[in-house]
Amino acid sequence: MVETTNNGQRFVSQTLNPKSNLWNNPKKSTYSNIILIGLNEQEHITYTSLTMYSLEEANKFKTNYDKYLSDYQRTELINIIKMLEVYDQVEFKIKAQRFRNILTGEITEAIDLMQLDNYEEVDEEGNPIDPDNEKQKQKNINRKINSLAISNASKETGVDSAIKTFKRAR
Repeated sequence: MVETTNNGQRFVSQTLNPKSNLWNNPKKSTYSNIILIGLNEQEHITYTSLTMYSLEEANKFKTNYDKYLSDYQRTELINIIKMLEVYDQVEFKIKAQRFRNILTGEITEAIDLMQLDNYEEVDEEGNPIDPDNEKQKQKNINRKINSLAISNASKETGVDSAIKTFKRAR
């Protein structure tokens, strides 16, 4: 069976112990945004799931399974695709940290952790970086991206639905 909660959906299965003829404890999968149950070639129950990681995967899922989705799952899928369209445009950059030796002024990207107190983090121009200010800048960027993703999804399914999908995907 598929269990649907505020956390998303998960597959729950239970088997019969052939020795005692008693039911084993239910086994629950991890949460996904959408789960579909089916039968494989050997007529064993199987499931497929979708999480909010890949726009290509979400579009494939829609092509393959759209006709089998419940209204809840179809709305969830629309939200996922619309949010991933925004996230797909985000560019990530990884920069090396730069440190300046407080005593010598030497700038380096690698320091001995035992000498950490002798260094301060600096930007490309050698100016000291305020870590709290940098964290706040990153939080603001993340908020803007997430707001744009929710806004893009809410155009088709409504704000409340988009926010719920977003919270489940986090």
